[in-house]
Amino acid sequence: MHLLRLILRTSVLLAAWPLLAGCAAIVPRYVAQQIEHPARPEHTVVHFEHKFARHYIGFRRSQVRLANGLSLVYWYSAPRAFDIHQHDQHGRHGASWSLKRTGMSLAPYLLPARLSGRGTVLLLPGWSMNALLMSPWAITFAQSGYHVVMVDLPDQGGSSLAPPGFGPAEANDLRELVAQLELAGAIRYPLYLFGVSYGADVALFAAHRLAQAPRGVIALEPFASVASAIRRAPDSGLFIPLWLAHLLLTRGEMDAAIDRADRALGLDLYTLSPRPALLRAQACVLIVRGSRDRLIGARGLTRMARGLPRVQLLTARTYDHLSLPFAVQGFGAEFTHWMGAVAQQPAEHCPAFSHHRDYPPFLLRANTITRATWLSRYFDRRFSGALAVSQVNAKD
Repeated sequence: MHLLRLILRTSVLLAAWPLLAGCAAIVPRYVAQQIEHPARPEHTVVHFEHKFARHYIGFRRSQVRLANGLSLVYWYSAPRAFDIHQHDQHGRHGASWSLKRTGMSLAPYLLPARLSGRGTVLLLPGWSMNALLMSPWAITFAQSGYHVVMVDLPDQGGSSLAPPGFGPAEANDLRELVAQLELAGAIRYPLYLFGVSYGADVALFAAHRLAQAPRGVIALEPFASVASAIRRAPDSGLFIPLWLAHLLLTRGEMDAAIDRADRALGLDLYTLSPRPALLRAQACVLIVRGSRDRLIGARGLTRMARGLPRVQLLTARTYDHLSLPFAVQGFGAEFTHWMGAVAQQPAEHCPAFSHHRDYPPFLLRANTITRATWLSRYFDRRFSGALAVSQVNAKD
């Protein structure tokens, strides 16, 4: 029996060898294409339903056209007493997250009365994500008295297709977007920037480029080094399945993919970092990283924040790169408290951020697009329901 198993395994390996050899040539090129165009329809990981956002929550959609010809789509809401509760349940063997409205679903203009405003939060989504994936945070901030604007960055969601700029280019787009929103009366100061992953880098780059500096920036898991994050991405399972990444992608092959993206985008991803922007930023900056984040290294963030008195770095225990962006129950109230404290302090002082409780990590499962990727199909298999959130089982 043992000999038979050995023969079968050897036969399978020999039969699969031509396929693996072909993959070894294709995979690095595929990874480079994802770096160059992270949000093509076939690369979009998760897509939040527009009807849900409009009719159940009450967000409104609009867009602006920039001087460079790009159109940016954004979703917005005034501060409202939404009849919406984001609830988590914790048990010994698992946890869940849910969003519930106790009243009737009405049109946006019939939603509960507005609250007095405390400022505006500009929310920026992560790599290849739709802006509406920021909805849990937008609901939290809007119910706390903030105007909220969720932006589809270029090449994301409904915005124009454009090559990624990995921060600086998108920051320039945000400068023009904020100016137009201010003229339209959609921005109330003080302004805060809130970004996740790729969007966190954009927020850090934009902190000193806006005509009127934001008072605060909250950056969840930003890239301290773009090249380092790209090298780590396959090992995090974000580009291709982990087993295939471990088998076919070496450091040299990832560097080759980065070099190809450098030439195609006209960037230097090896040296691109938000630290120079942080040196010039006048805002109070809070950077949060999950302790189990395999994409963003702790040492890189520590070096990026070193010697900057206006920058605070926090490590959130138990969270990883996919769960921290939805840690509303763990951080929502604390973020709004910190933002309120920032507004009350003189511009040259930044209040300390206090984190009191680490909740079990969560993952949002939203509807995926028709042209599903292997990652979206993975979500489909593991998480059922349009708005089900399941605990990530992380090994200690």
